[in-house]
Amino acid sequence: MTTIDTRVPQALGSAQRNEPTHRASRALPIGKLALLLPLQLFLAAGWFRAGIEKVIDPSWWTGAHLLGFLEEQRAHMLPFFVPFADHVLGPTAVVVSWLVVWTQLAIAICLVTNRHVKAALWTGIVLNLCFTMAGRVNPSAFYLVMQVTLLFALSRPVGLRIALRRAALWLIPAALFAPFARTLQPAEVIDDPALMISFVSVLAAVTTVAIVNQPIQLLDLAASTAVGRRLVDRTGMSPHQVLRRLSGDADGGSEGAK
Repeated sequence: MTTIDTRVPQALGSAQRNEPTHRASRALPIGKLALLLPLQLFLAAGWFRAGIEKVIDPSWWTGAHLLGFLEEQRAHMLPFFVPFADHVLGPTAVVVSWLVVWTQLAIAICLVTNRHVKAALWTGIVLNLCFTMAGRVNPSAFYLVMQVTLLFALSRPVGLRIALRRAALWLIPAALFAPFARTLQPAEVIDDPALMISFVSVLAAVTTVAIVNQPIQLLDLAASTAVGRRLVDRTGMSPHQVLRRLSGDADGGSEGAK
């Protein structure tokens, strides 16, 4: 009597169950797409405009425009970016110019067609970081915020521990770039490359933790600290009672005590 191996259908079923998750990492799902469509189309239009602007400019195809840009921005670059501009971007200006043009157009196409959105967003972030480190903060800083927002929309729900690890990773560039800040004047901070990159990184770190699906985990974490334990002892309220109060449940205290 022949025994039928059922492992293959199970594997196929598992692959089918994972397929939507895999697609979700590349494109916005329909519900989120409808909500964030204006933001995605705005980004697409911005990248498309930037690419077309370079396509019709002959100096971009020869690398002359990029060399002029690097010379113009030299005084505004972050210190560690100057050697990269001098020894990498300058000698390969023609190749870099072509890559920038086609990359910007490719990002726009991916965003419009809702295909490979995650890869397009990360590519856009890399370009905007380069522009910002070269001293051209506006509009790159605002593009960074919008692209990070869409990345969070693409991300899958995770537990608190994973969220905290990711937040710590986001804080690394904030700590690395902050020492290069040149001003704290309110009217000038918007043009400071280091401050803007640090600010966007902190926003991403906070958002990473804030979107954890179970806020009670955050309250439990806070209550486990020394300060949290003192507050619990003084108020007599558990994290669950606090969550009920915050959610507008008038009977939170009595229900939580049950």
